[in-house]
Amino acid sequence: MAGNMGTVSKSVSIAVPADLAWDAVTDVGNLHVRVAPGMVTDTKLEDAGAARIVTFSSGVVLREQIISNDPAIMRLCWTASGGPWTHHNASLQITGHNDSCDVTWTADVLPHDAVDVIAPIIEAGLDTFKAHLESDA
Repeated sequence: MAGNMGTVSKSVSIAVPADLAWDAVTDVGNLHVRVAPGMVTDTKLEDAGAARIVTFSSGVVLREQIISNDPAIMRLCWTASGGPWTHHNASLQITGHNDSCDVTWTADVLPHDAVDVIAPIIEAGLDTFKAHLESDA
């Protein structure tokens, strides 16, 4: 229905310990080095690490405000501004333990049609994260 928020949720299994994936995800100023090299070309911290400016290889620049970082449940939540949407809130959660983990990235966006833009970005981001972590393991 028009006007409703769109939700995208994608998961990937990564053959590395959950703690290793969590360490990379929560190094919020090094998104371009530890999570999405090549896809993200630069990350600059603002507000003492409470926000980051993310530059994508496409040239898109977003400001992401970190909403929560919960190590107990390995969940990072942020909101983004500057993209083709009026609202963007996302979370990345890691589950698993010793030899592998599952990474789930969920985003809520307005307008609903922004799902068509954000879904392939999330898939590419998860694929990049998986390839990068597994190649370093």
